[in-house]
Amino acid sequence: MPFFIPIIVALVSIAVTALVTVYVRKTMIEKKVGNAEEKAREIIDDALKVAERSKREALLEAKEESLKTKNELEKETKERRAELQRYERRVLSKEETLDKKAEALERREASYAAKEEKLSKQAAELEQLSSKRVQELERISGLTSEQAKEYLLKTVEDEVKHETAVLVKELESRAKEEADKKAKEYVVTAIQKC
Repeated sequence: MPFFIPIIVALVSIAVTALVTVYVRKTMIEKKVGNAEEKAREIIDDALKVAERSKREALLEAKEESLKTKNELEKETKERRAELQRYERRVLSKEETLDKKAEALERREASYAAKEEKLSKQAAELEQLSSKRVQELERISGLTSEQAKEYLLKTVEDEVKHETAVLVKELESRAKEEADKKAKEYVVTAIQKC
């Protein structure tokens, strides 16, 4: 046998072994890479699931917080609206009261103005009647108003003098009576002492 056949066989078997080894290694590496890729995919999938779950939870929390804030705002808005309505009702009530008072004042003013006008008419009528009466008295008495005043003053003066004289006499008689009474009391007291 020729000497180079075993060398060729050895070289072929080395080449085949090398190829098989390379193939097996390649397969193992591919398997490991596949496993690593699969694990990486699983990790990525798990991470995506966790991220999705976290995202959903964060969204839920945000929605809950938003709903809570919205409810609080609505409650506060309702309270403020109710307070504003109460304030508005109070203001309207006060305005109505003021309007009623203003109307009452206007009616009073109108009533007073009418009464004042009526009183001025009556005063003018009284003035007319008084001047007519004076004229009639002057016509009847035949005296002027100055003469009538002098006559009236004289008459009053005479009446006052007469009433004063009567009063003085009355006071004098009372004083005499009291003096007599006191004198009698003193005399009685003196007699009793003696």
